[in-house]
Amino acid sequence: MRLDELINKHYSSLNENDFYIWDYISKHKKECEKLAIDQLAYKCNVSRTTILRFAQKISLKGYSELKIYLKLENEEAKDNTNEMDTLCDNYYKVIKSIKEKDCTEIFKKLDSARNIYVYGIGMVQSSIKKELKRLFMTTGKYFYDLSGYKEAEFCLNSVDSNDLFILISVSGENKFVNDFAAKLKVKNIPIISITKLKENNLSKISDYNLYISALTLDDEINGISYDFVTSYFLLIEILFFKYLEYKKREAKI
Repeated sequence: MRLDELINKHYSSLNENDFYIWDYISKHKKECEKLAIDQLAYKCNVSRTTILRFAQKISLKGYSELKIYLKLENEEAKDNTNEMDTLCDNYYKVIKSIKEKDCTEIFKKLDSARNIYVYGIGMVQSSIKKELKRLFMTTGKYFYDLSGYKEAEFCLNSVDSNDLFILISVSGENKFVNDFAAKLKVKNIPIISITKLKENNLSKISDYNLYISALTLDDEINGISYDFVTSYFLLIEILFFKYLEYKKREAKI
């Protein structure tokens, strides 16, 4: 699990000092990798105990483990001159992450939900929704595909805590989607989010998080940037396969 993911997971237990520490670390990862705990405390104008508690709040054993995470992430972030390797490595990270993720609680929620709704705004999100519906339909799970703002708002009148929402947002910062998620939380309706692996508001609101390592490569010749979306479909297909394995295990109990 990456640091961004740990921050999202333990967001509710963090205070103002913790967010200030994380803001500094996230903007100076290479520098912080080499700083002693007293040096980082000085940079953030807090005590060394506050730094230690921050690390522990995000489930790390201490500052040493925080530095290990930073070192690993810094190594991953090094420029790769071979863009093909960069692309394939990106896919590998997504596969490894979802393969190792314990999805038991997500699958239990899928099975217990009265109705399952999937919502996202945009062409990419629309394709992801269709693929989710197509795959899980083979298991008897039917996803209600919400499209448009008015349909989502209208749906709020008829759903409750027995239902489940899957919200798809590339950035996790779409204002309407996040406002909609907040309204679902008021009604105690569980949410699964699918976003990029980074600190984002939708992940903080959601009960369960699924992440992809999105990749953008620049074509310097044509002056065009390409956003590769295959990671989303890798995530969905492996999630579906894990669900099939989960159902097999349940049938044997």
